[in-house]
Amino acid sequence: MASFKEYTSRPITRLAYEIQPDDVLWTTGNESEWAVSVDGEVVKFKAYEDPEDGDYVVYLDDTDVYHCRRDVFHERNVVGE
Repeated sequence: MASFKEYTSRPITRLAYEIQPDDVLWTTGNESEWAVSVDGEVVKFKAYEDPEDGDYVVYLDDTDVYHCRRDVFHERNVVGE
């Protein structure tokens, strides 16, 4: 694969919310869009599989908020337990 090159990723800090057991999650009716109430504010996010307790809602910007499974999030980020 001569045309492929290796690139180092930039380290970034992610803003994320861990889904709690008592959170109520619901689908919004829009394709693959879910919502959860966080500190009294409804947060809509994309999820292509059902979110579960312990998974994360990751906020990049107002147009990019998405679900990330717990195992994937922990694999890719430093999470203090």
